[in-house]
Amino acid sequence: MRETEYAFAVARVRANEPFLLTAEEISQLISAPDEQTARRLLEEKGWADGEVGKDIYDTRAERAWVLIKSSVPDPELLEAMIIGNDFANVKAAIKSVFSGIEPEKYMVYPCLCDTAEIIRAVKENDFSALPDYLAQCADDAYHTISSGGSGLAAEMIIDKASLETRVRFAEKSGSELLKKLVGLSALLANLKIAKRCFSTGKSSEFALESMCECSFMSNEELVKKVYAGEELSEFAKEAGFECVADEIDGDFSSLEMKVDNTVAQMITEAKYETFGPDPIVQFYYATLSEIKNVRIILSAKADGVPLDTIKQRVREVYV
Repeated sequence: MRETEYAFAVARVRANEPFLLTAEEISQLISAPDEQTARRLLEEKGWADGEVGKDIYDTRAERAWVLIKSSVPDPELLEAMIIGNDFANVKAAIKSVFSGIEPEKYMVYPCLCDTAEIIRAVKENDFSALPDYLAQCADDAYHTISSGGSGLAAEMIIDKASLETRVRFAEKSGSELLKKLVGLSALLANLKIAKRCFSTGKSSEFALESMCECSFMSNEELVKKVYAGEELSEFAKEAGFECVADEIDGDFSSLEMKVDNTVAQMITEAKYETFGPDPIVQFYYATLSEIKNVRIILSAKADGVPLDTIKQRVREVYV
C-alpha cells in the first residue's frame, strides 16, 4: 500500500489532536483539590460521560478507534492496536463465569470480536464461532480451569496468545512504529515472566513455555541470562531495544517507567511524519497514554493520594 493513501487519515487525526489533553491540562487535573473537581475539568475538555455499558475510559478509546477506522484505507492493518482487548475480554468472561457473576461490566473497548459472542461462547463452552486467533486459547484456558487447573495458569495461556497475536498483527501493519511498540511490550512481558519464574523457583522450561515467541529476540537466551544472574543490557541491544538497555537490569518499576517514556519519545517523533500509518498509530497511542494518566489521577484523587505521589505516577504527555 502506498504511504500517500494514508494522507486523508493523517489529516483527520491531525485535526483531532488539539482535543487531546496537553501537559498543562494534565497538571491542572493533578492540582485539582478532589476527584469531583477533576471530573468537571475533564468535561470542560470534551471528555464525555461513559456510553451505556462502558466507562469514560473505554468511551474515549473507542471514539479514537472509530475515527481511525473510518479514515484509513484498510483498518485491518492496524488491528494490532486494539486486538489485545479481545483477549482481555476472553479472560474477563472466563473469570466471571467460573465465579458466578455476570461478565458484561468487565468487558473492555474497543475490540474486534463482539463481546456478547465471547460471553456466549464461554457460558456455553463452545468457542467454534470465535475468530481463529481467539478460539484455541479460549478453549485451552476454559478447560484448564474446568479440569482443576489454576486461574493463573489460564491467565498465562491467554496472555501468551494475546502477545503473540499482537506481534503477528503488528508485523503485517506496515508501521515500523507499531512493530516497535508491540515489541517493547513483548520484551517487558517476557522479562517479567522470566524473573518471576526464577524468583518463585519455577524451572527454566516452565518459563520458556509461558513466554511469547518473537522473531526479534531469543527467549532461550533471555531465560539463560536471568537464571544465571547475568546482565541483560547487551541482550536488549541485540534485540533492537537499545533504548532500554541502561535500565533493564535495574528495578522493574523503573524499567516500566522507562518503557513508557521511551514510547512517549517514539510517538512524539512520529508526530512529524507526513505519510504512512505511523502518524495514525501515534494518535491512538497518545490517546491511550492520555487515558492512562486520567485513570491514574482520578483513582489517586478518590484515594486521597498526595500531590507529589500523583506527579511521580503520571507519564509523559505526547501533545
